[in-house]
Amino acid sequence: MGKLIAGLMALALALSSATAVACSAEKAKDGKSEMSTPAQPKN
Repeated sequence: MGKLIAGLMALALALSSATAVACSAEKAKDGKSEMSTPAQPKN
């Protein structure tokens, strides 16, 4: 039973990370990536 749960957890993790990557790629393509780190002021 533990293996089944572990497999489901791994699947959910892979799915969520894949979705996050696809989402950030879409935002980068759009030109407005809100999740990117703010630009550092140049000294």
